[in-house]
Formats: sequence, structure tokens, C-alpha cells
Amino acid sequence: MEEDWNLFERDRDREPILIFMNTALKPKAPYLGFGQLVTIVFNMYSLWDLSGSNKQKAQQLFYSLEDKLISRMKDRGVSLYAGRISANHKMEMHFYAKDDWDGELELKRMLADFPSFRYYFMMKHDPDWLFYLEEMIPSPLEEQWMRNAKIVYALKRHGDKLDIAREVQHWLHFPDATPLIEVKRKIGQLGYRVVASKLDTRGSTDMHVLHVSMKHTLDVPTVNTVTRELFLLARESGGTYDGWGTKLVLRFPAKIRVYLKRMMKKVLAVFK
Repeated sequence: MEEDWNLFERDRDREPILIFMNTALKPKAPYLGFGQLVTIVFNMYSLWDLSGSNKQKAQQLFYSLEDKLISRMKDRGVSLYAGRISANHKMEMHFYAKDDWDGELELKRMLADFPSFRYYFMMKHDPDWLFYLEEMIPSPLEEQWMRNAKIVYALKRHGDKLDIAREVQHWLHFPDATPLIEVKRKIGQLGYRVVASKLDTRGSTDMHVLHVSMKHTLDVPTVNTVTRELFLLARESGGTYDGWGTKLVLRFPAKIRVYLKRMMKKVLAVFK
């Protein structure tokens, strides 16, 4: 089964939640024969007690449980894991199980190895996958937040100092010059610097491009706030937000690794 796991934030009934889901299921959903929605809800208070009220340890305990449960469900071949919703003090795991699977007894057996974890589960007939397609699938703005998270985590893995503010470039596209000029006026009032506005004929639509920049940090909440502002500003004028880019600001150990890597390439080039 193809997988593409993504994480994004959303407000649900004025409550912030995190959705971690397999977006690769979307093109073929609903899956014929997998019409039972199985939701398992874990109370995080029990995990906090086990971890000595350490939030990070409690999360790791849950992720360990999640991995084992996914593995067991996968080995049985009875379900597809749609994803997880992290809400206030609870974690919700959502599976789509086979129509003929009598899962209540089997789920209890699977979860018997975790007696200290407080949970309950529900099984619901959902052959059209409405929960997945309507309640979990990200909106266009949330898709941008998914991309933000992927870029930020990639930068972090490469040793970037995300907490250091630097110039970040952003691009907006418009179908004609009139909305671009209007957004260009508003952008200046919001503290952005206009780098360029130009016509890009390589695309078939939205060929008018507004390139702006702003100095900010690259932690996910900050990047999401900035991209939300630009996304909505572009959409209100009939345009689209087309992403961002910046330069790496490396921590010292990462700088050493980059330097050594370059030196090794030069040394190897001598012996070619």
C-alpha cells in the first residue's frame, strides 16, 4: 500500500488539533471492501502518569503503542491506517477495516498488552470514506502547511538554526496585473518588501508574479502564520500563493560537516 504521511494543524470547534494522515489513500478512496471506520481513542492522562508527567516521554509511549498496533493490524491484513488526530488530552487513531471483520473481540486482544493505557473504541459503517475525505483531508491552506512542515524539518535535519531570523522569499501568482497591483499595495502596509513583480510566460495561467520577502524565523508556527496571511491575501484577489524559500543558517557542527564534505570531494577529485 502506497504511503505519504503528512502532518498539519487545524482548529476543530475552537480547539487546536494536529492531523497526521496518509494522504496517498486519497486518489483511490473509498477502498472497496474496507467500509468499517474503526476509531480508537487513547486518554493521554494515563500516559502522563506512566511517564512521570513528562510530556515528551508520554508522547513516545503513545508512538510506541501506535507502531505496535499498526503492525498487528497490518499483519492481520484486515485494515488500512488512515491516520491520527491529536486533540486536547487524547489521541485518536482511525482505521478502515474490512466489511466482514468482527473486530471488537480482536481489538480487545490486541490492546490487552497495554493494560495501563486508558482507551475506548468505536466501529462505524462508512463505505464512502466520508470521515477520511471530509473530516481529515487537508484544505488547500492546510496542504501549504504540510509543505511548510516538510521543508522546516528537512532544514532542521541539515543543521539549520530555525530560531535565527533571516530574509525569507515568498511568491504569489495572479491571472492579470490588476490584482497584483492591489496586493502589492497591501503587502507594503503589512511589512513585506517587494523584491520584484514580473510577467512569467512559462505558465499557462496566473503568469503575473509578485516576489516579496520578510525577515522571520523558520519555526513551524511562524512560517504557518506568514504563509496563511499571504495565502489568504492572494486568494481574496483571485491569485495563488506559490511557496517560499531561504538560505540555510547552519549550526557550528553542521558547518564543520559541510566543510569536511567539500574537502573530501576535492581530495577525491585529485585521484580521479
